[in-house]
Amino acid sequence: MPARRPVLTCREMDSEALHPIQIRRFREMTPTEKWDVARGLLRTARETRRAGLRAVHPAWSSEEIERALATEIARARA
Repeated sequence: MPARRPVLTCREMDSEALHPIQIRRFREMTPTEKWDVARGLLRTARETRRAGLRAVHPAWSSEEIERALATEIARARA
């Protein structure tokens, strides 16, 4: 089994994963803009997971996909 990569802290991500222009832009954002970015990321995560569920369970109806997605989200919040 391959070794797991360590989880990066926010400070490490600032220095390793983000370009200085990105960092500056995030710091300049209003709270509303930051909220819009967060909602967009959440929407993308849900769409990606929904597509993954469809790939693994092609026979499932849309309702079954949405139920499984809701269950996963509820578990992640617990």
